[in-house]
Amino acid sequence: MHVNELDTPALVVDLDILETNLREMAAYCAGHGLSLRPHIKTHKIPAIAQMQVTSGAHGITVAKLGEAEVMARAGIKDILIAYPIVGTAKLARLTALAGMIRVTAATDSLEVAREIGRAAKAAGVTIRLLAEYDAGLRRCGVQSPEGLATLATEMSRLPGIEFAGLLFFPGHIRVPPSEQQPILQVIDARLRTAQDKLFRWGIELKTVSGGSTPTAYQSHLMKTVTEIRPGTYVFNDLNTVSGGAAEISRCALTVHVTVVSTAVEGRAVIDGGSKTFSSDRLRGGEAPGFGYCVDLPGLVLETMSEEHGHLNIEAAGRPLRIGERLRFIPNHVCTALNLHNEVWGARKGEVVERWDIQARGLVK
Repeated sequence: MHVNELDTPALVVDLDILETNLREMAAYCAGHGLSLRPHIKTHKIPAIAQMQVTSGAHGITVAKLGEAEVMARAGIKDILIAYPIVGTAKLARLTALAGMIRVTAATDSLEVAREIGRAAKAAGVTIRLLAEYDAGLRRCGVQSPEGLATLATEMSRLPGIEFAGLLFFPGHIRVPPSEQQPILQVIDARLRTAQDKLFRWGIELKTVSGGSTPTAYQSHLMKTVTEIRPGTYVFNDLNTVSGGAAEISRCALTVHVTVVSTAVEGRAVIDGGSKTFSSDRLRGGEAPGFGYCVDLPGLVLETMSEEHGHLNIEAAGRPLRIGERLRFIPNHVCTALNLHNEVWGARKGEVVERWDIQARGLVK
């Protein structure tokens, strides 16, 4: 079946680009002695997680227990949950997972770490734990190297816990890769301060886990880092492109839509709105709208209602016709995936794969 025969809206992945993205990230990590633990928040598909492991990743990262459970059932054996686990119900699920696979959790709180340790001891399992440092995003994480070292020390004494190291997320870094070095080196120096304190106190650090897609290929500049967790690189999106971390040609996923109305002069409507693309605005750059039209770059997906995409076609170069199909690279591919049930994989325009997005909507 050709991709133009798919009913729309449809998410289509160019498998050649996907495989190139996976291969090059794995090669970079291998070349710099870094472990690759990609975040599956972007694709949420066990088959693609397996592709990442096969191409060189030593495990995966998830945000939520539901995602971890889906991936574990699919055979992934080493999972980091990069999110604080809080509450009796979630702790029971965490310890159940730890009885099946190698589980690592992360927290910035001794209170959370103690509860994880108590639950692990009661269940007769051991859970690996990372202490989280705030690298600058001001979302989660201990605020100082000294506080990080203190938290790590206390974690290392807890029953039911294997203290494994440190975690950070440089999500605040949105400058092009060529400008990232001084920012990353400041973070690296602070991590080194905590690392040195722990070394003097006789506490071993097995892992320093960091990284993001925008900073992934600059990770070797941080000498403390042992593993990275890029997520969006698997497909890339307009945010990745506008930040200078990828080229348009490396965007593997496009949203295929159909023109359903041309009644308003200078406008057209497609069959995908905020329930297809998500309402995320572009984080950087000057491009307007909610995506990039591969077929007509001058066309703008200007506004959206739930099921309608409102196109400004004044700069498209030609009028559109009802029934015409268009392809868009979304601003934020991760949120777009979470709105759909399936993804189609294609090579040179021919559909050869269909994947259910098994971990979509799993927010618990």
